[in-house]
Amino acid sequence: MPLVVLALAALTLWSCAPVSQDVGHLRRDAWSLEEPRSLQVKFMRFDYQVQPVGGDVAGVKGWAYLDTSRVPDWAKWVDSLVLTVYLSDPEGHVMAQDSRNFLPRAASSDAGVPFEFSLRPEQWGKRALFVTFGYRVVLTEGRDVQGGKQTFFASEDAITR
Repeated sequence: MPLVVLALAALTLWSCAPVSQDVGHLRRDAWSLEEPRSLQVKFMRFDYQVQPVGGDVAGVKGWAYLDTSRVPDWAKWVDSLVLTVYLSDPEGHVMAQDSRNFLPRAASSDAGVPFEFSLRPEQWGKRALFVTFGYRVVLTEGRDVQGGKQTFFASEDAITR
């Protein structure tokens, strides 16, 4: 019985521990206000600009483009798309993030997806900051394909530690 109580206590303490996220494994770009930037990741390109919003909030606004040359030829429809922006310190520890879900659409490298995020870190500090993007995308053969629909999934996101 004491072993069960000890195990439950350890589980409770573990579940209350703060969860941290890390983006050190992702391509990052130095934080730069009001300067147009572009960040190419494995399956997408993000053209963006960081804008001060007011107070302790910064906005990240831009366009995301699917790199259709890196996905299967049959992948013509974006069935699901989630984009996330991360603000991190030099070690890749996430200080703030914001995510958005987007409606299904045709898969195109020319037609970008407009996005607008707000970042509110607990504190800004004086250290160098970095911005990076995460995504989860599900591509299919077409909008209304029935039966043996093929699916392609790609994702680059923060790691939870």
